[in-house]
Amino acid sequence: MQTQEVDLSPLGETLRRARLTRGITFEDAERMTRIPRKYLEALETENFGILPAPVFARGFLRSYAGYLGLDPGDLLPFFPVGHVDEPRLENLPAVTEPRTWNLNGLVAMGVVGFLILVVIALYSIGGEEDSSPFINDSFDQPAGNGSDVISDGGAPVIGGAALPELVGESVETAIQLVSATGADYVLVGVRQGDVPSDQVVDQQPAPGVEVGPGDTVSIFYSR
Repeated sequence: MQTQEVDLSPLGETLRRARLTRGITFEDAERMTRIPRKYLEALETENFGILPAPVFARGFLRSYAGYLGLDPGDLLPFFPVGHVDEPRLENLPAVTEPRTWNLNGLVAMGVVGFLILVVIALYSIGGEEDSSPFINDSFDQPAGNGSDVISDGGAPVIGGAALPELVGESVETAIQLVSATGADYVLVGVRQGDVPSDQVVDQQPAPGVEVGPGDTVSIFYSR
C-alpha cells in the first residue's frame, strides 16, 4: 500500500508549528480569536475551498497569525486570492472646509491696523516739525546690525501615524484607533454568518501605512 504525502506551503506549516510550539489547541484559538475552528484548521491544512470570501479569509489569517505571535505580512503573500473579485472602494472626493475667521483674529487685525495708522500720522507730523524729539530719538536712529528678528511660524503641522492592525477588533475600538491618527474613516457592513457581529474583518489601507488628516480609512465589519 502506497501513502501519498501532501506538501504544504510555508503558510499552513508556519501556523501549525507556531500553535504547537506554544501548546495552543484549536479550542483555545477559537475562544480567543472568535474564529470558527473549521476555518482555523482550513488555514493550517491549506484547505482554502471551505474558507469564506477572500476579504474574510484574509481577516481570519491576520487575526490567527497575530494571536500566534507571527507577522501577518510574512504569510499573506502565500495566501491564494483565487478568481474571486474583491470589492474595491473608489476614492472619496476631497472635502474642503470653508475658511472662517476667528473673532479674536479679527480684533487683533483691527488693533494692528489702528497702530499702523497712528505710526503713519506721527511720522507725517514729524516730517513737518523737524525739531520733534520723537523724530530725533526714534526715526532718525539707524537700525543696529545686531538686532533680532522674531518670526511666528504658526502652529506645527501634525504629521501622520502608522495605521495599526484593525482586523479582529470591535468596530468601536477600530474607530478609536483610526481617530487617534487624525484620519477619517468609512464603515462598510458586510454579512457573514460565521463572524461575530461588529467585528472588523478587513481594512484599507493595510496596517503600517502612514495616515493622517485628509486621509480616509475603510473599515469592513461583520453585521
